[in-house]
Amino acid sequence: MMKWFWYCLKNYATWDCRGHRREYACFNVTLLAIPLLVELFLPLEYAVRLIPVWLILGVLFLVPVVCSHIRRLHDLNWSGWWVILILLLAQVPLGNLLFTLTLSLLPGTSGLNRFGAPPR
Repeated sequence: MMKWFWYCLKNYATWDCRGHRREYACFNVTLLAIPLLVELFLPLEYAVRLIPVWLILGVLFLVPVVCSHIRRLHDLNWSGWWVILILLLAQVPLGNLLFTLTLSLLPGTSGLNRFGAPPR
């Protein structure tokens, strides 16, 4: 799982290819699990102090997250512009989670599509 997380961070600004659903799911699950585990095991007074840290990390991870969404959309032969819908759904409780889960479960286009060869 961490292999795909580091892969997405290494290729953080690559959006002109296709991304495997395993890459997409592992990256997003890791980004969701780390803050949840930290918040779960810290007392509330310490967790509140971490809010600025989570905001800074959110800004730093914005480009890798958007690029992973775009690569996954390309694997489905969809335009990367659909990422705008994902960002809008992030404002709705559970909206982004449901869309991310859907993208994680849909199989990619088999063979070549307009965005290139299937991911390995």
